[in-house]
Amino acid sequence: MAHKKNRMTLLLGVLLALPLAALAKVTPEEAAQLGTTLTPIGAEKAGNAAGTIPAWDGGLPQKEMKRSDNPYAADKPLYTITAANYKQYSAQLTEGYKALFQTFPDYKMIVYPTHRSASYPQWFYDATKKNATGVELNDNGYGFCCAAQGYPFPIPKNGTELMWNHILRYNTKGYRGYVNAAETQPDGSYVLERAYGEITFIYNNPKTTVDTLKNQNLYAMVKTLAPPNKAGTADLLHVPVDRIKEQTGVWEFNPALGRVRRIGEVGYDNPLFDGLMTHDQLDMFNGPFDRYTVKLIGKKEMLVPYNDYVLYSDKLKYKDIIRGGHINQDLARYELHRVWVMEADLKPGFSHIYKKRVFYLDEDSWLVLAQDIYDNRDQFWRFAEAHAITFANVPVVVNGVQVHYDLQSRRYVAVNLFNEEPQQVEYDWEQPPSYFTPQQLQKFATAGK
Repeated sequence: MAHKKNRMTLLLGVLLALPLAALAKVTPEEAAQLGTTLTPIGAEKAGNAAGTIPAWDGGLPQKEMKRSDNPYAADKPLYTITAANYKQYSAQLTEGYKALFQTFPDYKMIVYPTHRSASYPQWFYDATKKNATGVELNDNGYGFCCAAQGYPFPIPKNGTELMWNHILRYNTKGYRGYVNAAETQPDGSYVLERAYGEITFIYNNPKTTVDTLKNQNLYAMVKTLAPPNKAGTADLLHVPVDRIKEQTGVWEFNPALGRVRRIGEVGYDNPLFDGLMTHDQLDMFNGPFDRYTVKLIGKKEMLVPYNDYVLYSDKLKYKDIIRGGHINQDLARYELHRVWVMEADLKPGFSHIYKKRVFYLDEDSWLVLAQDIYDNRDQFWRFAEAHAITFANVPVVVNGVQVHYDLQSRRYVAVNLFNEEPQQVEYDWEQPPSYFTPQQLQKFATAGK
């Protein structure tokens, strides 16, 4: 059962429902800060007092970018953190990074100058500012009213609103393309899973209105192409915004049976990628949160993966990235950024293999860039990181390449790799909802892609 659900993971990670936390409406005076002291999406516009985090100046301007382009290729490292000196940087490291240094003597983090590169279309900024005073949580936090574009909560008051920003961030009207995941063994050997997917977003499509949203977030189809024992399987998803009001529709095509059947919604701690991830770790976190008590800690300056264009380069092979225990850290770039920190603790009487999780969300994009995970013995267990970059030609900020570490087994899975694919993922691709049907799924699964 676990391997069946892997095929839904490579391009997807967008299923979320969140519980309600303490409510406090944004005042008009607070909303007026957007675009002045705050960026258009709610980050602090100013840099930090030490000068190690610059002011946001609009991010990367929209321009043409070739696949191999790296706007920060000329940067020189500021310093390198190793197992010998990591304690002096402890205040800026997640527990996951500390665990990696303690587990692997050769682990290192190469730290570069900070660039606040995140940028979005102007219409998206305008929609976000409108949302600041016009959007409220409803249905106990599992839904909200009233928005169809933009970050719903640019000035969040609780952890629920914070995570809604992550899940409903801008991903363009949709995308299609090929991606890969590498399931590793401790010695660095790995199995590569390749998939092709097509996704259309309803929320954040400029044509969508509050009336036409109809509680739909996205529609998606994805099929597995490799390895041979999984090839040919495909899934269709109809993903609502409010998953309590309406359940996610999931259909699968089984090549052995030659037909499509509807299956129940999957989530929580169902295992993925040989058990190295859970279903709710897709996209770093996708919910639901109803088994957890959520606590918003606040904002901190932390070292996180950022602007790592090298990891996306078509000059690399997957074997260049994958190493025993952890990815090739010579290819990884880290910067100092302000991030929102929130904790999720398992509620008494509820079941999940993760008892506690700590999330770190980028202030400039609302992306979850890192996650610390503890088991039911209160022992540190797993860590996940997302290597965010801005595609200035779209423009869009993505957290594509993600690495999910299991520190106890010394294994990991790296997802959303496409270095060896001849074509990049195509953004702003879309099809109407009528395209995403069980009948179309069978055609999609058997087509020659």
